Amino acid sequence: MTFIGQFPLPGSGVAMAYLFLSDEDGTFDPEGGENAFLIQSGGRVPSFVRGEVRRTGPALWRRGTDWFERQPVELRLDLKAPDEAAVAAFDRQVVFRDAALSGVPMEETDLPDVDCRSYVGGEPLFWQPWIPPEVGASWRFFLQLDGAEGCGEDAFALNFGGGTGYAFVSQDQREGRFCWDCV
Repeated sequence: MTFIGQFPLPGSGVAMAYLFLSDEDGTFDPEGGENAFLIQSGGRVPSFVRGEVRRTGPALWRRGTDWFERQPVELRLDLKAPDEAAVAAFDRQVVFRDAALSGVPMEETDLPDVDCRSYVGGEPLFWQPWIPPEVGASWRFFLQLDGAEGCGEDAFALNFGGGTGYAFVSQDQREGRFCWDCV
């Protein structure tokens, strides 16, 4: 599996979540064994995660001079609060989603684009809200991470089929799940 990144968990203790994704099909499945969102310290490794001990392994990358060349990248991202326009656009998307899920028709013509689909906290904004990932009601949404092709202005490559990845944490913050959704 490729190491994608590490994310600090909220709370009084010091804990980090580590995201790993394979290059195989099935990374969309939260318990398919092709991804791992592991919690340390004090975390549990889910039974479906298999690995091997290695000093180093594949890491986050972007495309090189051609589509198949992989150039390793290291990024440090700082969180920032969104501006009012971004919050309003996101809230409108949530209203549209909730209306669609409850069977109330709405016009998509007034639906604003959401500029950033990568964020920590809040609630997930699924591409297909009528079939959300099967993680169970006891799992708390932690973050969502937009996919990218790794070329042009994309700082990295994550193949989510043009969609977005979602991380969830168990109530006791000892286990994680990761999946993705696209249109």
